[in-house]
Amino acid sequence: MPRRHFLRNDRGEVGVGTLIIFIAMVLVAAVAASVIIGTSGTLQQRAQATGKEATAEVSSSLKVIDIYGTRNSTSTDLWNIKIQFELAAGGQRLAMDQIVLRYADGQNARWYNFSGTNAFTLSWIRGLGTNNVIESGDLVELTFNTVSSELAPRTTFTVQVIPETGNPVELDLKTPPTYYTHTTVSLLR
Repeated sequence: MPRRHFLRNDRGEVGVGTLIIFIAMVLVAAVAASVIIGTSGTLQQRAQATGKEATAEVSSSLKVIDIYGTRNSTSTDLWNIKIQFELAAGGQRLAMDQIVLRYADGQNARWYNFSGTNAFTLSWIRGLGTNNVIESGDLVELTFNTVSSELAPRTTFTVQVIPETGNPVELDLKTPPTYYTHTTVSLLR
């Protein structure tokens, strides 16, 4: 019986084509990875910025403590409105001189700001009020004048307090049926 020899070649053949395909796959994977990493970084930055803005929006709210109307004498109607504020629970510092206030009584509508023709005033009942910034624990009184009209008994009016950041405070108010002999009348019910 003749002897047959089988040639055994254990070495694999790596062709140039296979090498090119391998390099192309590595390059495509690297480009895809860099695009994914770049996109995820951008999305993370946007998410953090949105989270900070949302936190500021929710946590900078003002809380109304009391609302008063005052008049010069017992023979006149209400002339000045005083609103007392503090920061809501967990609230962030807030510049009170950046507030915009809108008053409307059905016949008159007026915008107020800290300085200008229609201005409101701020006074700190509790706290320092450094740079007109309200902080946790402060109690601030905002006073504005209804200017062109006095508020008679049973007058419905609205006040909207719009801070620079945070939620607006909307107040739908009605003066009491009579003021009696009081020069200061509570409007918060």
